[in-house]
Amino acid sequence: MSTTSNILTLLKFTCSKQKAPMVEYDQFSDYVHRYAQHHLEENPDLAVYCSSDYKVPLETEINSLVSDRQIAIGTVRSKDCIFVVPYLVESYAALFSQIEANVKIPFPSIGDLPKSVPAEVVTKRQSDEILYGRLEKEELNDRTLYCVLFSKTVPSLLYPSSYPAVSLLHLALKKIQELLRKEESHDYFLKKLSISNPGKELSIKTFFNQFCAEPVAALESLKNTGDTFYYWSQLCYFLKQDYTKLKDFTPEDVSVLQSVAIIEVATSFYKSKAAERIQTEAAFEQLDTLMKNPPYYFNMADIIKMKDKNGIPLLGQYKEEQLKSHLNAKSQESVGNQMPELLIFKLKDDSGYYIYKQRVIPLVLRLANDVRILVREALIKHWHRCLLEHETLPEMKENLAFERCLEKEVASLEPVLAALLEASFLPVVAFEDKTSGHITLFKDGSLIPYSELLMLSRHEIFADARLRLPFWYTLPPISWIIKFLFKKPKSKKRKKEAEPAALKFQEEKKAEEQEVLRKRNEEDSLDPRRSRRRELRKAAAEVEKELVPENSTLDRELKGYMHEWNDRIGKQNYDNLGDDVDSLIRDYFRKILRTLKAESFTADRIRHLAETLVDTPSMMKIKNHPALKRYVELYILKIVKNLPSG
Repeated sequence: MSTTSNILTLLKFTCSKQKAPMVEYDQFSDYVHRYAQHHLEENPDLAVYCSSDYKVPLETEINSLVSDRQIAIGTVRSKDCIFVVPYLVESYAALFSQIEANVKIPFPSIGDLPKSVPAEVVTKRQSDEILYGRLEKEELNDRTLYCVLFSKTVPSLLYPSSYPAVSLLHLALKKIQELLRKEESHDYFLKKLSISNPGKELSIKTFFNQFCAEPVAALESLKNTGDTFYYWSQLCYFLKQDYTKLKDFTPEDVSVLQSVAIIEVATSFYKSKAAERIQTEAAFEQLDTLMKNPPYYFNMADIIKMKDKNGIPLLGQYKEEQLKSHLNAKSQESVGNQMPELLIFKLKDDSGYYIYKQRVIPLVLRLANDVRILVREALIKHWHRCLLEHETLPEMKENLAFERCLEKEVASLEPVLAALLEASFLPVVAFEDKTSGHITLFKDGSLIPYSELLMLSRHEIFADARLRLPFWYTLPPISWIIKFLFKKPKSKKRKKEAEPAALKFQEEKKAEEQEVLRKRNEEDSLDPRRSRRRELRKAAAEVEKELVPENSTLDRELKGYMHEWNDRIGKQNYDNLGDDVDSLIRDYFRKILRTLKAESFTADRIRHLAETLVDTPSMMKIKNHPALKRYVELYILKIVKNLPSG
């Protein structure tokens, strides 16, 4: 043994030499003193045990080990002795190894401890407390000798902390298997199980014979199969019922009862784990479904907030570590040469989003359609202002500059669309896309121009901007004179050209909406009877922040989702279906609005109302239910947001 100043190590070494779990206190004290003097040069830490008062630091160390339940002090033949728990743990672990070789050896019970051994060497715990914890997370060490407590009719069992709990369960199964291999026991208990489960005789016989033949397979069945938990509990019940009737227990009878008790605890543990696993799997299925619904792209914060159909947060039905593992698996695992099912893309600010592969192209098309109208109107207005001041922008005349302008507008107005268009996975996804109305996003290996994607023409925008000018701007002689007189020097031109026109246009529209809302609230504040509507509009403004993306507007989101669920061909049919759905939503919500209170008007309430309406027979005829549900949510929000003052 290498030199050490660890008293517990010296105690274990002394016990192993004496082959006994105890050491006389005085003898060990002298041994430590001599050991320290002999090995002082090798280990200077032993100096405290070399002095004449060495017993003081030794006593302090001994008391610390007693407090830590690593040793216990007892009296044997009027002498103080130190009982070493780690040595006892190793001894009983060796006994369990012998039981593995010969299953007929009984389990050690509390009565097997010598009477001289103090009770402090044993840590008493209930069987479920020990086995649940160790089956959940095994930590093997030589620090604890457990006394596993069962019911009053089952004697307790000594169990060393260095022996795996799964191995203990395996021994319990082998002992029951050894009992049931006896012909009289085999037929007797098989008959009892069959009688108590009429109509399931074949299933019972298969379960019973598999257990008797292969205990290892039985252990795996116990861990992973939920269907047999009932059979296990019944078998344990019948075994316990028969053996508890005995008046005098043999060691073999005690081992059977202890084995049954161990199996019952394990069955309960694995049954609860199976239930948790089923709940977790169901929660992840719900999560996958929600992530395939609008708006189709979600960051980690969005995913953590997701709730099931009953409004219960999904995080809690699974752990955050399980969520991360699930998302990593979905975003990394692929079948053959195909891409993973879940893709990740990042915006310019490095914020990451998850999106399912089959939702990429529909999202690109929806966002492109949404942003098209806004960009067009913004550019017409911006170019009109520039022409009024006799300014000519490069994008008005050059196609390349126009494409750069559109790219800048999209990046500022819809960063998600810009990130998807630049994503490395988009060419592969576009190539694999089989959705109806397929649009080619790539030509000759390159993304189509932004003007083609957004269906915007430079000439048309320029022509529309010119049409808004006063008529004299179109008369060459007059326009030249006005330009000469009123054109600003370059140094005095506006320096906000770098600001995207669409972003400024959208900010102006939002400002107009806020001004309208402010005026309505001011009007309602004059009349106390209108306070309820004012509070509802305020609540709607708060909900809008949650339901509408920061870089979008309520009307824009409504138009986008309308295009997704409204599949009618022809403008008249398209408008008719939209009007019918809007009318249905208004009629449905009108009754609710009468009693609706501002404090109860939340995003969750809106989602519940929308789900109820979408599930009605008249709405079930529309195919794209996720987009329709999202549209209903936003339309309800719009109704409340635009409540009139009167």
